[in-house]
This record gives sequence, C-alpha cells and structure tokens, in this order.
Amino acid sequence: MTDLPTSSDVVVVGGGVIGMFIAFSLAEAGMKPLLLEARAFGGAVTGGSLAAIGTHMHGREEFDILAYARGRWRAFSDASQDRIEYNACGKMGFILNDAELAAGKSLVAQEKSQGARSELLTPEQARLHEPLLKGPILAATFDPDTATVNPFLAVRALMKAARKAGAQLRENTPVARVLSDAGLVTGVQTASGHCISAPHVVLACGPWTAKLAANFDINLSIVPRQAQCLASIRQPLGTLHKVISSCEAEGGVDSGYTQIQQCPSGQILFNTVTAPIPTPEGAEDRVGEVPPGFVADSVETLLKLFPALKSLPILRSWVRFEGVTPDARFLAGPLPTAGLFVCAGDNGSGFCRAPLLAQFIADGITGAGTLPDAMRRDTERLYNPFRFSEGHTA
Repeated sequence: MTDLPTSSDVVVVGGGVIGMFIAFSLAEAGMKPLLLEARAFGGAVTGGSLAAIGTHMHGREEFDILAYARGRWRAFSDASQDRIEYNACGKMGFILNDAELAAGKSLVAQEKSQGARSELLTPEQARLHEPLLKGPILAATFDPDTATVNPFLAVRALMKAARKAGAQLRENTPVARVLSDAGLVTGVQTASGHCISAPHVVLACGPWTAKLAANFDINLSIVPRQAQCLASIRQPLGTLHKVISSCEAEGGVDSGYTQIQQCPSGQILFNTVTAPIPTPEGAEDRVGEVPPGFVADSVETLLKLFPALKSLPILRSWVRFEGVTPDARFLAGPLPTAGLFVCAGDNGSGFCRAPLLAQFIADGITGAGTLPDAMRRDTERLYNPFRFSEGHTA
C-alpha cells in the first residue's frame, strides 16, 4: 500500500478483537500505534464468534480478570452509545448427567464465594428463564451477568475509537516478518516489501502468530483449530432469552461443548463441538467447508434442548480458525527479543479477555501501572508465554 507510514511507535499485527483493543488501549495511553491486518478487520475467528462476555464457567483463577474485562466492555458500550449491541442477557449451563451436576454444584459454589450471582437451578426454574427449554435436563447453572456483543459492530466501534485516539489502521496488509538488530525489534516488513520502523511490535494474529515468532527461534505453543457455527433465519425477538451452553464436566471443552443464543437481529446462533477436528497444514489460510457431521450434531443438540425449533430454517454456516494453546489460555507478554510482545492463543475466548489483555500489553509497552498490582501479577502468571517450556515453574 502506498499510504503506509515508514515509522510508528508500535506496530500491532492482527486486526481481530484482540489486536484492535490493543491498538485502542495504546492510543488511549498516548502512543501512535499502527495496526496491520492481513485481510479484513475482524474477518477471521473474531467475525465468527458468538462473543459472550463474562465470568461464568471460566474457572476461578481468572474470575477477577474476566470481571474486569466485562466491566470495561460495559463502559465501552456506554461510551459508544451502545453501537455494539451490548446485551446483559445472562447465561445458563444445562446439566445432563450426574458428573455434570457435581461439576455444576462445585462451580456455582466457587463463583458465589468470589462475589458472583451464580445459582444452581432446577429444571422448572430453568424453564422460567427459558420457556422453550424442554429437553431432559437434570439442572442448570445460571449467571445473570453474562453479556454478549455483536462482534462485527464491536470491531467497527473499536476501529472508530482507536482512530479517534490517534491509531492508524490498515487492512489487506500482511506482515511477512518482524525486523530486528542486535536483539532489539526494529520494525516489520510487509509482504509487499515495505519496511516500517518501530521499537515495539505486538503479535496478535491468532493462529498465524507462531509462524512470525519462529523467525526468532521462539517456539510458541499455539496451533490452529477449526471453529464453526450455524445461524438460522431471523426469528421473533424473545424466542430465546439467554446464552445457553453445556456445563463442562471432567474433560473440559474437548469432551463436548455447545453454545446457543439469539442475537438482537433475531438470528439464532449455535455450535456444538463433540470432538477436536484435526487441522491440516496451512488450513488457517483457507476458508473450508463445514463438515456435514458437525451440522448434524449441532442440529441434534439444538432440537434435544428446544424441540419447538424443529422447523427452524438454517441460513448459513461458517468455518474460521482460532489459535489454541495446550491449556486453552492466552500467551500474553514480552518475548525474549526486546520490544517484541505476544497476545494470542485464545481458544475462542478473545472477547472475554480482550480488554484486560489489551491493557496488560499497553502497560507493558508504556510502563504505566493502569492495572492493580495483584491483577497484573495474576495476568503475568496465567498467560506467561513460556509456561509450557521445560523447566518453567508457575
């Protein structure tokens, strides 16, 4: 691109919700960041997200971090005059067996001890919140404070806010490599050969992050994983009221996960993951077909829970690729090459954590102490980029 600058305070690589929030946070802190996106802003897994935001069913170690992020989304929604369709709808986790019931009871007890308003509901109580939920559930967890945003509108609002604060944003500008000299970051080179000097570079490009870090012989434990969703045609608003998801028992997400919700446009969005799908080499660079088995499993789960939606027409399905780490948590923080930072590996949870991690990265670059000391230390520990390295101790 001919309008690319030759220098910047910081180059952020990746224009999904993570990179966009980092650029916004850096600009808010008084820096002049340049964000470079290889394709379209929010066009990878960000645009395919169901964008639920909250603390429920994410684990007690991250509770304060996620509560901070949810509060910042609320504040951003207010500042943007709710142009992101922020919806504090609440979240229910359906429970189908005794193992899930034990996990649900433990989860609710933990969250309540940390100040959450979580509850364990009987089937009858669950149906008061969600009248169409007629499936054979044993119980349900419930958190009234989980929210959703429209992922496309959220990215556009962040773009507008970041530009207003002084950031420059360029899409269709892939970064070929990060430049360095004598162990210090010096900038980036785009695929077209254009060089941009910068003392700081943030790698926030999802499943593509590890490839750029590998140029420095840095092994980041991030691999691409296929994420896929279905959407119905518009239904009357109020067909569904909450975010509905499976309540994870032992085995976590890989043992099965479902999420169903209605967005403000009226579409019902849902996905069901019953087993990890192997990702062929380079698959993240293509938009693949949704496997027929995924569609069948998702529809079967939807109808088991909501039999009244039997005749619901499906409008579209889509596949994107998210970056995943072995423990399904981000890698976030500085890398050994001075001036190089990473923030990737979200396991599809980027919207939950973007505001917190963006502030963490911005503080690391600017030296500001925006985050409380205890939260900063927890973030450093939980998202340490080298926690999987041999000899690392928590």
